[in-house]
Amino acid sequence: MMADWGFYGRGEHLSALAQLTSAPHWFFCRIQGRRRIGKTALLKRLAGQDARLLERLVYMQVPDSDELDVVATFRAALESSDRAAVRDLAPSVTDFGSMAAAIKALCAAGCIVVLDEFQYFCRKGLYAFNSFLQAVVDDLRGSKQGGLFVLGSIQSEMEALLENKAAPLYGRLTAQRTVDHWDFEDVLQVFAHHGIEEPGQWLTLWGFFEGVPKFYQDSFEQGLFQVGAEDFQSELIRRMFLISSAPLTEEAETWFMREIRGKGITVLNHLAQHPGSNFGDLRQALAGNNEKERSSVSAYLNGLVDKHRLVEKKSPVFSDAANRSARYYIADNFLQAWLAVARPARDYARLKPVTQAIDYALPRLQTHEGHVFEKLIRNLHVECSRKGRGDFALTDIKMGYWNRPRDATRSIEIDLVALDAETKTVRFGTCKRSPLAHDAAALNVFDQHIGAFLMTKEGKRLQGWNVQKFCFSPKFSQDQRVVLKARGYESRDLMDYRGYLLTRR
Repeated sequence: MMADWGFYGRGEHLSALAQLTSAPHWFFCRIQGRRRIGKTALLKRLAGQDARLLERLVYMQVPDSDELDVVATFRAALESSDRAAVRDLAPSVTDFGSMAAAIKALCAAGCIVVLDEFQYFCRKGLYAFNSFLQAVVDDLRGSKQGGLFVLGSIQSEMEALLENKAAPLYGRLTAQRTVDHWDFEDVLQVFAHHGIEEPGQWLTLWGFFEGVPKFYQDSFEQGLFQVGAEDFQSELIRRMFLISSAPLTEEAETWFMREIRGKGITVLNHLAQHPGSNFGDLRQALAGNNEKERSSVSAYLNGLVDKHRLVEKKSPVFSDAANRSARYYIADNFLQAWLAVARPARDYARLKPVTQAIDYALPRLQTHEGHVFEKLIRNLHVECSRKGRGDFALTDIKMGYWNRPRDATRSIEIDLVALDAETKTVRFGTCKRSPLAHDAAALNVFDQHIGAFLMTKEGKRLQGWNVQKFCFSPKFSQDQRVVLKARGYESRDLMDYRGYLLTRR
């Protein structure tokens, strides 16, 4: 029998919000996080645990429209309330001024108002509402009941509304929560609840959806969790992106890339196909020797890193942010998978059979999983150390180490460099999607890279430290572990990390 979809994780957020909503004073709280991360579901869960809170909530999803439509939407939210006193306010709401006055009246009556997609008040036609709301917030400060939640999915716009010193609402928040990805422990609980036991499937799902709850729920509703391991990758691509009822066909274009234009799209597409490109690689590939175009690449790249936060800049261990060896990666697994795997498959399927589109996409998916597996292993070291589980207490975790020698034979590449300064232990890790790729030749090369790194200026900082050498893959057999042990390497797979995270101590 198929298990129902449940509510997973978020215990810390629920506890904090329950305390906030039950406190004897008015609050103005921002809840921020990327789209589909579960901000609204969090409040729904909170209200579902407290009937009195549910009765006090007045929820509105702000439309990306004009004043007339926003006011009409708020009025409809009032009219749908179970409380007569709330419904009675609806006729008076005709513009932004009266909408703000109604929010004040609701809070004064002990209600909690939720404005979802609050970032739309950045729009030119809607921005005036912020000044009306400022006056209300200032009047309510010091009140003994009620509250206001503003939820937003575009971080830069939420910051412009609430943290810019020139903004009307600057300095008015009394509380804030950032809802981030599920921990991998939460993802593992989903897998356990729905009987997904194969680590290869875990990697495929995490490689697409990371810790975004709604994407996993979409997968559940498409019946993907009932598919066996052999067909899982093909069915994920087909059900989630290619068939007419696929729920995620336009997700990335609609929400990630709608504000990206021109060279910014070119930069993202290049990074999707070449994760870990450095600035020199990007500049040469996208601008050649054209100096004007090179400046354009730099400007767009900086915007993607600093403003949109769609790209992450990573530097090797012991280097500063200005290091010329820094590499760039698309920050979100879903956007990376969309550009590298799903969109090419969708475009291919426009003129060719879906089965051929899937065959075209599968090698791309395997390459993608190789890259995101390294990210997952780094994340697992951080999560386990933070929770006091696992087998390594971190004081620092780095992307790894790499260099840019003129002589390619002197290249150094180390996937993981984990540091425990208290015990002076360094863990060097090599990550392979297939355990068979950890063969004698690969380990010999990795040994050489470790030795070369320890002779560099950065590596000499670790003289006298205990050195651990580890191989990571989604799943090892016992025989494979024995062979690696004989070669001086410990092995860890995703089953090991499930044991660390789901075994209570």
